[in-house]
Amino acid sequence: MTTSTGGFFMNILDLPVWLVGVLIVGGAAALGVALVYGLDVFVKQHRGEEHNQAISDGFQAVATMYAIVAGLLVFGVYTTFESSSQDSATEASTLVLMYRSAQAFPQPERDQAQQAVVAYIHSVIDDEWPALADGAGSPKTSEAMDHLFDVYNPMTPNDRWTDQYNRSVNDLGDVVKLRNERIDHARASLPPIYWFLLFAGGFVTLLYVALSYVQRRGMHALAVGLMATMVGLVIFLLLEVNHPFRGEIAVTKDNFENALTSISQIGAGQPK
Repeated sequence: MTTSTGGFFMNILDLPVWLVGVLIVGGAAALGVALVYGLDVFVKQHRGEEHNQAISDGFQAVATMYAIVAGLLVFGVYTTFESSSQDSATEASTLVLMYRSAQAFPQPERDQAQQAVVAYIHSVIDDEWPALADGAGSPKTSEAMDHLFDVYNPMTPNDRWTDQYNRSVNDLGDVVKLRNERIDHARASLPPIYWFLLFAGGFVTLLYVALSYVQRRGMHALAVGLMATMVGLVIFLLLEVNHPFRGEIAVTKDNFENALTSISQIGAGQPK
């Protein structure tokens, strides 16, 4: 993974997911069929006893390399996507713990801490989530984070609430780390060279199959079209999860909205 806006591929994610699927998967299948019919005359002119054997040997080598490269890329990109989802859930739950721990604080520290936590969550939802779709963090959310430190740093807890304070400070450090990871994941993107390998490798793989000689051309076109569909599906999957916070298949802000719901329930039950 690399840090890049990947403008062209990010803009594609603004299209409906079904349309992206049709364009990529359908386009790949159409290309495969077109290769069969486009190369038909050439294949018939050069077919011989050793023709299919040579094509088969080359295809096995190319297809194996392509499968390995595509598999590694899918694993890496999907791992980042899952990590983004898990980090967001952990960050939200940690903020709820901070709010709950602040119940043990005396006034006015309790209200200051809890209000700062709620303000940060609102900023993540309202300011940072739209920015993540563009591969960036939000300056307003950074200010909300700074305010949390401004609230916690001057506190001088006594023995009655030292444990809760220390736990909250540790949780705040975790929130900082999780937020940084979330922003890093939003910026991450496959380098252009990897996209070139995916498209070029897929084309070469299909070309090898299309160059083989099959007496029944319709069956040949069907086989190549199905293989092209699989190549298209791999590229479609990578494209949709390459940017974890953009598109219809994306990490949502639901965890932070649920955190606000949990906090409102905690607040309703705490003494004034």
